Amino acid sequence: MKIAIMGSGIEVFCCAHRLLDLESKLEIHIFDEKAEAGMYGEEPGIFQKWPITPTSWYGKMFSQAPNNKSTAVRYSWFVKSLSIALAKRGATYHLKTRVTDISNNEVKYIGAGHLGSGVMKVQQTIDLRENKLGKKWHGAISKTRIEGKICGIRPDETIETWSNEEVMGNFIQKMNWYGEDPEKAISNRVLLGIEAAELTKIL
Repeated sequence: MKIAIMGSGIEVFCCAHRLLDLESKLEIHIFDEKAEAGMYGEEPGIFQKWPITPTSWYGKMFSQAPNNKSTAVRYSWFVKSLSIALAKRGATYHLKTRVTDISNNEVKYIGAGHLGSGVMKVQQTIDLRENKLGKKWHGAISKTRIEGKICGIRPDETIETWSNEEVMGNFIQKMNWYGEDPEKAISNRVLLGIEAAELTKIL
């Protein structure tokens, strides 16, 4: 059975992993407009409990693997680890590829390269293309905690900070994210992917 998943980010890879847990013989195709699976941009990585997925979904994260002191994971590394493990399970990535139409179990797409465009016949489609909904959050990575802000400690002992207001100071990295709650963002996206998989008819 061939399934096409449209979108990028953690929910896409968690959806695919869960589908393969349910049926290992599925043929999974992921259509992503980005040039690389994972490692693009930073988003909230704060968690309440680790691991947030089965460990087989992401494999080794080396220096970025959360430890007993960690309350955050570097989002881009985690997503990259999920995508690598998924490729090892046989999933196919169509990168720099935009889906233009989904109808009658056909996915029409335009992509990079000489043979990057076409039509793919599938049995199921799952559309997880994201919209930047919610309020704007300002993020920063530093070596010290900023009081009164939402913070998480990464495995390398840097502090991930999120605020509704611009965070001032000298930081290792600054980023923006759109959503409702940075403390629940990563776990909610994992659950979104799992639920999408479990709602898909694969028999």
